[in-house]
Amino acid sequence: MNTQMDSSLPSEKLDQRKFSSWEYKMNQYLIGQGYWSYINDGLENKPNITNTNYPTWEQGASQVMYCLAKSVHEHMLNHIWDTKMPKEAWENLKKIFAANTTARKLQLQQELNNIRQKNMTVSDYTCK
Repeated sequence: MNTQMDSSLPSEKLDQRKFSSWEYKMNQYLIGQGYWSYINDGLENKPNITNTNYPTWEQGASQVMYCLAKSVHEHMLNHIWDTKMPKEAWENLKKIFAANTTARKLQLQQELNNIRQKNMTVSDYTCK
């Protein structure tokens, strides 16, 4: 990724209170950089690994993953680092931070009440 592209990333990092503005800025940024299809189309445009366009496609997918990773707080990386595709990472973030319904709040409250550290590290436990 070139330095100009990296420096033009939205400076606001994602957190729970700012998902809508982060989503809007990242959407516009990825569209402007020509990468929105990695989020919007997912695997539909992924060429076969034997296709000569595959390395270029894979490089673009990696650039989108880098943009997403760079635009979230360090403690939130665990929400995307196991994902393989940009669309999957985007959907994970959206599922976690966009759902602001009463039912979702009740579900999260129940999960919080039931969480136990057990064999998790303190870092993993606090992220959970």
